[in-house]
Amino acid sequence: MTDRERRRISVLNSAFSELRTRIPKFPYEKRLSKIDTLRLAIAYIDFLQGLIQSNLSANDYIFQCTNGFVQSKWINSELVLRLRWIDWQTLQMNQ
Repeated sequence: MTDRERRRISVLNSAFSELRTRIPKFPYEKRLSKIDTLRLAIAYIDFLQGLIQSNLSANDYIFQCTNGFVQSKWINSELVLRLRWIDWQTLQMNQ
């Protein structure tokens, strides 16, 4: 492997590490694979876009989507579990 390739892989791994810090995770969770990180990031971005457009609280929006009241493409069991784990009220107060 060339120095250029090593640097490229290092930059890519650093980007994945940073992305992993931005998506919801469980406290006990080990590092996600790259593909799982990308899939979860895509779903989380879709969730955040829908949340902003809905003008609902995060908990209300999650409830509306998971109960079929609102159509959303971010719904998957992995993300739903992670989002329900978040204490949204504490998160808002800390910002």
